[in-house]
Amino acid sequence: MSNECAEKKPSVVEVRVTESECPAMPAGDVLVLEGPAINYEKSGPVCLTAINAIYPWIMATRFGVKTEVLDYDEENSCYHAVCPCGAVHYDIRKMDV
Repeated sequence: MSNECAEKKPSVVEVRVTESECPAMPAGDVLVLEGPAINYEKSGPVCLTAINAIYPWIMATRFGVKTEVLDYDEENSCYHAVCPCGAVHYDIRKMDV
């Protein structure tokens, strides 16, 4: 098993806000994760409650797991997730590096 945290080129995951009724994370905002870390230069605001709730989808994306059980959208190559309060919708996809 590899230790992705120590690899030279970690996976890059984009979490894009597609719909929002929340001023903390408006529609169009993007969160970029490089391996386990947030790239703050490429990212907008972060709601930790939402990120904690959608982290299973982020981890599945990081490691290339594609499953309909977590609503993987094969046509758009992403997962769809919603924050716990239902106010923010996300598309989560692995980016080419």
